[in-house]
Amino acid sequence: MSRQLVVLQQRELEKQHRNKLKNRLKKKNADTLFKSLKEAVVEKDVENAWRKVFTEYYIDNQSKDDEYQIKSPLDVDGFISAKSGNLVFALRILLEFKNGTNLTKVYDRARIICQCIHYMKKFQENGLELPTVIVGADEDQAFVLVANKFYKYLNGDYNWDISPSSAYKDDPSLLRDLVKDANLNVYPFQFTGGNLNERYNSLLDLFDSIDSISQNDGKEVYKVKVSPATIVGMFDEFNHIAFREPEKIKPVQAVNMFIHMITGKNEDDYYFIPRNRNLYHLPGDKKIPVFGVRIEEYLNHYDRNFTVKEIDRLTSIADRLIEASERRFKGDFWTPDIWAQEADKIMQEAIDPHYKETSLVWDCAAGVRNLTRQFKYDNLFISTYHKDEILLGEGYNPEAKEVFQYDFLNDDVDLTPYNRKSEVKMPSSLFNALIAASKRNKRVVFYTNPPYGTANNFGKFGTSKASIARSKINLIMKNNGCGKASQQLYAQFMYRTMKIIKDFNLKNSYICFFTNARFLTGADYWEKFNNQFFSQFTLVKGNIFSAGEFSDTAESWPITFSVYKYDPDNAQVPNSFELSLQESTLNENNKVTIGSLNINNRMTKLMTNVKTENTLNKWVKEPLAYYKDVSRLEGVPQLGSAMKSSKGKNPSGYVLKDSLGYMVFNSDNIAEGTTNGGVWLTSGSAYKGHGLNVMPRGVDRVVVGFAARRAITPTWYNAQDNFEVPDVNSKIYQEFVNDSLVFSLFENASYQASYRRPEWSNCNISGKWINQWFWISKDKVLEEIEDNSSMKTMYEDIRTDENRYIANEISKRCFSEEAKNVINLATKVWKDTLEYRPIMNEDEPSLYLNAWDAGWFQIKQVNKQFPSSNYQEFTEKFSELKQKIANNVYKLGMLRK
Repeated sequence: MSRQLVVLQQRELEKQHRNKLKNRLKKKNADTLFKSLKEAVVEKDVENAWRKVFTEYYIDNQSKDDEYQIKSPLDVDGFISAKSGNLVFALRILLEFKNGTNLTKVYDRARIICQCIHYMKKFQENGLELPTVIVGADEDQAFVLVANKFYKYLNGDYNWDISPSSAYKDDPSLLRDLVKDANLNVYPFQFTGGNLNERYNSLLDLFDSIDSISQNDGKEVYKVKVSPATIVGMFDEFNHIAFREPEKIKPVQAVNMFIHMITGKNEDDYYFIPRNRNLYHLPGDKKIPVFGVRIEEYLNHYDRNFTVKEIDRLTSIADRLIEASERRFKGDFWTPDIWAQEADKIMQEAIDPHYKETSLVWDCAAGVRNLTRQFKYDNLFISTYHKDEILLGEGYNPEAKEVFQYDFLNDDVDLTPYNRKSEVKMPSSLFNALIAASKRNKRVVFYTNPPYGTANNFGKFGTSKASIARSKINLIMKNNGCGKASQQLYAQFMYRTMKIIKDFNLKNSYICFFTNARFLTGADYWEKFNNQFFSQFTLVKGNIFSAGEFSDTAESWPITFSVYKYDPDNAQVPNSFELSLQESTLNENNKVTIGSLNINNRMTKLMTNVKTENTLNKWVKEPLAYYKDVSRLEGVPQLGSAMKSSKGKNPSGYVLKDSLGYMVFNSDNIAEGTTNGGVWLTSGSAYKGHGLNVMPRGVDRVVVGFAARRAITPTWYNAQDNFEVPDVNSKIYQEFVNDSLVFSLFENASYQASYRRPEWSNCNISGKWINQWFWISKDKVLEEIEDNSSMKTMYEDIRTDENRYIANEISKRCFSEEAKNVINLATKVWKDTLEYRPIMNEDEPSLYLNAWDAGWFQIKQVNKQFPSSNYQEFTEKFSELKQKIANNVYKLGMLRK
């Protein structure tokens, strides 16, 4: 039999084997596991999630020849073995689950194995069969070990009288020995980050590893196979143990060394110095101090026998290994091969089927050449910000005319054919090629995936990444009136490209970029930039897909790859853009490889370019002009939620005299309305600012804005769509206003409340901050409390008071059935919980439950401890009202489908 035939047979067997694994563990079951682990709060949650998936794989979906069972003898987290009498006995898995560990650390793995060895000792003493496989897992990772490598400890002089669960604390001798045991030097399988396919693949690898051990009865040497599913974790471990002077190692340099070590690429330049294993040689005769013994020990635990194709795959994803402190800070993302292929397809359709042979192509943010590495170009130029990426990507696109380090946003920004200074960093070959292209009208294609960072990407504690936006192009954009978009890195890349096209007079040019799709929806943030860009360029063809298609990015926002043609004579700023909405799916074989992924066109997505004057945000704020001379109150609550005031020294919000409260109303897009605290209401002021005071003249617009923003559920493909002004002449508009008013009283981001604190007052009584959003009349409240002695404090609070603003409004308006149902049920919940407020106020005085106008947020806190029988029906009716509002948002033209 020929060697080629043997290889083909082996591949077919491997394919069949993988499909068997997938039949035993479906992707939907894996997804359920990942979601359960993500939501886990305590160790028992982790145990339940993992036991469920192990049960599904080994018990529910076992083959006809297998009869496995899962039990918990001697209180172990789980023990999987063959049922009594079964001849297949090799598979015996001891399961141990933890929460809050870091299984990349030897110490945490040793803690788990220490406990497992103590369990095995009890097995031995009770005449039970020992496990052949040990699996340790937490909410993020899992590792697999051959059990018999740890049998030797059972005969050791250790503290066997203790509980296994405390062994890591009470048996320090065993723990110390385990920490030094090389058999623990395996890297766990990771189930966080990446996309679902990658996490699913990693889970399949976990079970495949377990099965491979059991098939050998646990007696064979076990090595973890290097794969795209394990490589991220492998690099983290390598980065942790390898370097003697880690502070001097750049992230890209570390990745470069790692990839060359595991793949054996270019052994002439990458090697340990002979007779000094603590120095590692790099190109240019550079020597890096390393822990050579640690590295070799680490590498010996991995199967590194790669085919050429496997080496290509591992190198192609090296870009994602650059640690978050640098790469994520700069907003760089790795482009999967399948989307590079789709981009090439789009460019062939939009430009020319033979554009690679007939165009000058420049990838100005190339990384390790993920966009171009699969193709051949006749006139290709490659540049990247990171010098080490040039070495990491060597071997790809050898036909490139130049591969060079270049800071696209700062280098040569004033360069023109007539202004070339001696310190120019652009290679002469590219400079001359651009001039020649101008003279001959040769096509120039700027093709890249630029960084997506923004200076306004605020951190948890209000810190921002302002420094990443500072560049020479940023300054030029500000001076040229590009507005807020000047802070966006991908906008800066687009603007620099525009400048090169103009400076070199490249009339036959295209910009082909992967970018966040948000800029296509316009509004205040992007309008000035878009006016400049789309007055020169026309969108020829583009797609839109989830950012989750990129590794280690959230699935909640859209990316577009679009081709823009330079056409200043005919270009005009469009009202909307049509993009093909796409997603990747597995083919019939369900195998996660580049060749087996398909891209499906789901629909056409219309991105509306909203003008600033038509934005909902601007419309909502217009009534404030009437109050421009109104004074501000002093000593107001600067709130971060309903009951918590901000401790910041410089809060942004304020309260005007006669204000009903404050609405945070940040941006205009769908996603910001339901995430990041972008839209919420409060009776006081909001420390965050980015909003407006709710004044009597503006109430209707405020509640319309609030309801529209909060009622729409964001998806990745609509997340960046901007809201527009509603059609106020529509016959359904007034009903929508009244529905919105009711919605705004009871929605989760409506933090209206009443306070009784000495330093706060918005009325004539010191220490009393009233809640103008309370919907029940004074007479109705009095009717319920005046004969109840336990509510004396509340009675004193209301006796000389008056109806709140919203209560008066409700008495004057006509409401739909949906709104009436919500009001009536909310009032029933209020009444049901009323008697418990004096009791609860004693335990939690900070909730101010003796305030007669305590808001819905405060009432819900009572309901949590003393549930109303009407609350479930309230939530159902509120959901109906929310859905009605969401539907009418589109009918009123506030969003376009």
